[in-house]
Amino acid sequence: MANEEKPITFTYLRKRAGLTQRKISILMDVTVSTVSLWETGGQRPRLYPEQTQKLLQVLNCTLEELVEAFSPNEQ
Repeated sequence: MANEEKPITFTYLRKRAGLTQRKISILMDVTVSTVSLWETGGQRPRLYPEQTQKLLQVLNCTLEELVEAFSPNEQ
C-alpha cells in the first residue's frame, strides 16, 4: 500500500486534487492555519465521520491514502 518512491502526504493529496490550502479551508469550514498545521504535522485532523467522508471527497482520495498521509513517517 505504501508508495516507496513518493510518500503520501497531506500536501501531496491536496496538490494532486489541484486545491489550495484556502480552498480546502473553505470546503471543510476550518481556518487556513488549521490546514497548514495538517500539512506540517503540527496537528492531525480531528473529524467526525461525516467530516472525514467530506475530506475524502474533497481530496478525491481513499481512506487508506488519508490514513497513510497522517501516519508517522518511518525512517
